[in-house]
Amino acid sequence: MDYYSDFLGETEIRLYTNSKETVFEKNIKEYEKDKFHEIQLTQGENNIYFFSLWEGYFDSFIRALIVNKKEYQELPNFIKNWYECKGWRDIESIAELITENELDWIIKIIPEIIEQYRQSPQIGIWDDNCINDLSRFLNFVKNNNWELRICEE
Repeated sequence: MDYYSDFLGETEIRLYTNSKETVFEKNIKEYEKDKFHEIQLTQGENNIYFFSLWEGYFDSFIRALIVNKKEYQELPNFIKNWYECKGWRDIESIAELITENELDWIIKIIPEIIEQYRQSPQIGIWDDNCINDLSRFLNFVKNNNWELRICEE
């Protein structure tokens, strides 16, 4: 679940998941009037779990998704927000909720992306274990009917 720790100091992408009964809340503390800092959640803290990956892996994966999809408008919002540097990708934003339809879409397309990479490995920076584990993580979320959020940290 951790494909980031070898890249400390670079951007981390986190996919958070929790049951629908759990309130998602990050550890944001006020240290001075109107000044805040965040202490990252640890795995399982407040019944919230996450999949963590380096921005380079995520960017290559997203670019493969964009290339694979012929109509940009049909892409899930969280992917368009990454590409357009807005929404959850804004450092000041909170984690963006990924809808059930978006989750279904990405679960369905991951095997196609993996196959494309195997045929053309030059499409970007890739880690087979990361993408395979990401697929398992997303299927876990779907099978348990949990919420899924994404953020850049």
